[in-house]
Amino acid sequence: MISTMVYQLMKGATIEEIKEAGLDPHYAEHRKGLYPTNADGVPFSVTYFATTGDALADLSEDMAAEQKARAVYENLINLTNDNDVIAPLLWLRQREIVHYNRFKELFEIYQREYKDRNLS
Repeated sequence: MISTMVYQLMKGATIEEIKEAGLDPHYAEHRKGLYPTNADGVPFSVTYFATTGDALADLSEDMAAEQKARAVYENLINLTNDNDVIAPLLWLRQREIVHYNRFKELFEIYQREYKDRNLS
């Protein structure tokens, strides 16, 4: 969704506006096309995903990822005053909060089950 928002914001931008926004390196390689990267321009990679096969460890990592995503959306909200950008960011932020809470509930269920089996 963030890539789509960037695409929409760049849609009518002139070359001068793209340069002024510091997006000329992106434009040089991708024009106004979608290409998911982090804020430093490092491309997305599935190497960011990890699993241990341990439900509690993996759910802890999932909860951390949701909190990190929520924080990034809050940072992006702080960087704009465009309500058309803020509205979907607020929705995405809320989605991360819901995901975190669902992972936490599952974590607590698994934690009780492990404790009942003396596996903790």
